[in-house]
Amino acid sequence: MTLTANGHPLDTSPDRFGELEPANDLLDDPAGLRAAMDERGHLFFRGLLPAETVLEARREVLLKYAVLGEVDDRFPIEDAIAGDRLGVDTANVRAFSESVRNGYWYRSVTDHPDLLAVHAALLDGPVRSFDFRWPRFARPGEGCGFHCDGPYMNRGTPMERIFSSWIPLGHVAREDGALIVLEGSHRSDQLDGYLDADADRDGLQWLDDDPVVVQERYGDRWLTIDFEPGDVLCFGMSTLHGALDNQSPTGRCRLSSDTRYQRVDEPADPRWNGERIEGHGGRRVFYPGLGRWNNDDFQDEWKDVDERGRMIIRETP
Repeated sequence: MTLTANGHPLDTSPDRFGELEPANDLLDDPAGLRAAMDERGHLFFRGLLPAETVLEARREVLLKYAVLGEVDDRFPIEDAIAGDRLGVDTANVRAFSESVRNGYWYRSVTDHPDLLAVHAALLDGPVRSFDFRWPRFARPGEGCGFHCDGPYMNRGTPMERIFSSWIPLGHVAREDGALIVLEGSHRSDQLDGYLDADADRDGLQWLDDDPVVVQERYGDRWLTIDFEPGDVLCFGMSTLHGALDNQSPTGRCRLSSDTRYQRVDEPADPRWNGERIEGHGGRRVFYPGLGRWNNDDFQDEWKDVDERGRMIIRETP
């Protein structure tokens, strides 16, 4: 199968594409973890989290998506086969999103002590996850444009002191839409102006949707792997990343999670923290997919809703 991102094929020759290398041997070496993050811009861990906990979170989240028809309940729920979505138009997706993001098992994954310990080692002190968490449900045919997290998380602690963790909630093979990171991109001078931007103030879209173009401008090889339950990929705010297209041959949806971590004693970005989370403002709900807008006005991931929480989909260009 030819791997694609946003419909564009990747160059998978050995000098342009490679596999993530586990960093589990550094888990008991905080200084080594920090040095490796500085050098690589990312750290991949095999089996950092208990697989049983991750699979409980998977089932918890998928049961909620099944209520909306996003998952076809004629098959085992855990298979995440795409459904007809008949319940989406009439559902209160604001309440739905809050329910998914605050589920017991889901939070048991994002705030697991072993995951917090990695971030505490990277930041040399006690840490917390952001109050907002980003569970992502990618239907067949969907992917994600290329970007760095820094411009979206920079109204509190400096971005050099925030890290992201991408967690597959279940098995995520490459053809199911695995995350990809661009080797060496955290050192690219070409990203300096972009990393200084504020995504909301400056109206950022994806950097690009073509993996070959992005690779030529900003880094070296694209890196990924076939992910298993319990795996975690940590990376910094200046590491360029995106996702492969979900080309599941069985119509399987990809389920994953993004969370951000910072020290507990440093200021937090008000967009994503506090009793009243701003997000990207207005009547919007985090509900990724359902069209491609190049993330214009954040529409690839954030949907407008009415006063009853019903989704308003803008026309795809």
